[in-house]
Amino acid sequence: MLPTEDVAQYKQQDPAYMEPQIGSSNSPRFAPGPILVFAGFILATLLSGDMLFVYMRDGVRLEAQRSITEVGTLKANQIDNWLDDHFTDAGMLSGNSDLLHEVQSWIRGGTRDDARRRQIANRFGEFLNLLHYEAVVLYDASGSVLLNTGEPVPDAQERGKEARAAAASCQHKFIDLHPYQDGNRSIRLGFMSPLSAGETCFGAIYLVEDPARYLFPLIHYWPNENKTAETQLVRKDGDQVLFLDQLRYRTEPPMAFKLPLDTQQASAIALRGKQGLLENARNYRGKSVLAYATAISGTPWMLVSKVDEDEAYRLVNRMERMAGAMVLLVFCLIGAWFWQWRRRVLAEARTAILNQRIIADGLRLEGEKRFRTIFELTSLPLVRNSLTGEFIEVNEAWCKLFGYSQEEVLSRHLSWQQLTHPDDFEPSDSMLKKMIAGEMPDYKIEKRYLHKDGSVLWGIAQVKLVRDEKGEPAFTIGTIQDITERKQAEKMISFMAYHDRLTGLPNRALLFDRLSQAMSQAKRDGKSVALLFADLDGFKAVNDKYGHEAGDSVLKMAAQRFLACVREVDTVARFGGDEFAVILGNLDDPQQARGVAEKVVQAFAQGLVLADGSECNVGASVGISIYPENGSAMDNLMTAADQAMYESKRIGKNTYTFYNAKASPRNDSIWFKIDDSHLVGVEEIDEQHGNLVYMVNRLNDALKRDDSPETILLMFDELQVATQHHFDTESRYMANCHYPGREAHEAEHAQLLNQLQHFKAQFNEGRELLVLQSIKDWLLEHITYSDKKMAAYLAQHGVT
Repeated sequence: MLPTEDVAQYKQQDPAYMEPQIGSSNSPRFAPGPILVFAGFILATLLSGDMLFVYMRDGVRLEAQRSITEVGTLKANQIDNWLDDHFTDAGMLSGNSDLLHEVQSWIRGGTRDDARRRQIANRFGEFLNLLHYEAVVLYDASGSVLLNTGEPVPDAQERGKEARAAAASCQHKFIDLHPYQDGNRSIRLGFMSPLSAGETCFGAIYLVEDPARYLFPLIHYWPNENKTAETQLVRKDGDQVLFLDQLRYRTEPPMAFKLPLDTQQASAIALRGKQGLLENARNYRGKSVLAYATAISGTPWMLVSKVDEDEAYRLVNRMERMAGAMVLLVFCLIGAWFWQWRRRVLAEARTAILNQRIIADGLRLEGEKRFRTIFELTSLPLVRNSLTGEFIEVNEAWCKLFGYSQEEVLSRHLSWQQLTHPDDFEPSDSMLKKMIAGEMPDYKIEKRYLHKDGSVLWGIAQVKLVRDEKGEPAFTIGTIQDITERKQAEKMISFMAYHDRLTGLPNRALLFDRLSQAMSQAKRDGKSVALLFADLDGFKAVNDKYGHEAGDSVLKMAAQRFLACVREVDTVARFGGDEFAVILGNLDDPQQARGVAEKVVQAFAQGLVLADGSECNVGASVGISIYPENGSAMDNLMTAADQAMYESKRIGKNTYTFYNAKASPRNDSIWFKIDDSHLVGVEEIDEQHGNLVYMVNRLNDALKRDDSPETILLMFDELQVATQHHFDTESRYMANCHYPGREAHEAEHAQLLNQLQHFKAQFNEGRELLVLQSIKDWLLEHITYSDKKMAAYLAQHGVT
């Protein structure tokens, strides 16, 4: 039975309700009104339910697209950084002056000197042990194999053509993924770097890398549990799509599975030129997917991240089926009761009136039952709040998420304000006020919540305002989607992008950012910055004697010893191999760096105990450079620290050395220099290159003089205008001569122009030195690897 108060309220709200008329002889006549009301109720319920699930589906779709976009973009950036590091390693090996001299002398001697051959092989072996490549192959200028160090390379002779081309052009070449014809179809890729002697090249070095060591695991990793999420690396192979890595639901090995290019398969759409979010795409299993594609610069690769639509909408589809089944059941019951009422409507007036009351009461009870069933049984946390924020009721899924029982929530008069993280309170409160004021019907927000145990939860709240029969705000009803695991995965991925995987220390990218900020802060405060480069003495011997696992353990222990020697505000980074870097900022006296260096040397004077109980000794040769005494630009400061470190090694190792040369004001002011080696051979383009270099140096001088922010930003705007004009000039030449590499070349232009907007904002964030260094590096690389190639093509068409 309904409570008395509910009956009274029902009488007031339902005009069809009538008190029993005892003794009345009037028989009621059937009216079409109830049927129309019932039909309208069914239609309204279906429409509102459909709208609700469309709204939820759209939200899930946007969230899934955002997630795969973030994963795809992050993985593409990691692959770009991985390729850049390998080109840097190849350039470092081929640019070693001592090695160049040894190789050139050996080749001139007809490669008959076995002692020199062993010496070169040993140097290659040290390089492989340090950076973990699979093999190094040495070629002469004709492409003949002279030396294969490391694992045998079955196709070394076949790569002679690329080696000959690299030597002829004196340019690096990327050797794409390819299978060995050795019966196992082992997949490898490589990096060809020329060996130069002056303006000519006399050979090439080929670094061989196993993609299964890092590239393929990076592609296959997904930050959260998902049955259909997958990232694919593909490229064109004629009129087919070639899958470079092994697929999640295929048994073929890497580079063995292909599909036609002219299909709606996601990878085929991407290779036909579509990047970003892909619409109406399918996977290789024929399933509809949500997909995101991005090209890997400098390669023919396309990276495609996807998730099946069925997987993305799984929770919504399940809720929709449950709700549909329950609504159908309720409609059947209501229909049965309605038909029963229709049959009895011809009965006596008293009986008809009584039946009307029973049916009306039944409808109300069923409506409450339907809402209660959905509210309690759904796996999605649901909540009703008063307009002041206090919880009216919560379901079991909500209690499971937050750790409270329903009794605790009501007895303690908890509110959403109490469970919202303080930093996220203001946006939620502002949206709620706007919704109550009628400025928006509902809102959706991503924010942090506080669990009963004090831990932080991340959730997406969707809140809707419910009004009473007078149209006044009555209460709010909301759902909360738990995204804590996704946020933790995003945080881990972000951490891995800027930290060394082995030691957990900052990597090169984060080191450069921290150094830029420290130098900018020191410039504003009139203080100094010390940069320490440290190389582990004896590490190679430990690695050779005890193995790579022991070597990795030594690097981890070394990282902890470095951290124990510095302040919490200082930065310790792994620069590569067994090299570490330390940034000491905010120094009143540069000699403060001496105390830290002495701590480092003393720390490494103690032996290291390996996992098997063995003890080994590793020292540290430390080089120190000081800002601004040894340079006001990042590369000058790093070069100084590197030279000081090698001086420590020269005088006996396990010691420290300050860089003893002062920065020349005259040379330091001309920070960015280009010479005849950077001329591309097209007069107008060379003149514009010189003008851009002048403008970058002028901007660097303004920063050193502490010119006003307005003046510096004006100079930056002028640099942007000059850069755009230069790119327009190159585009005009490429269009006139039908340059085949125009699309890739202009893509590099667009990338820099987009980055310049981001760089401009960083001038006010203490990263102006990093910005200038990035612009300098990009321009030099673009001239060397892109503009010279374009100019050579233009010269063939008579352009000078």
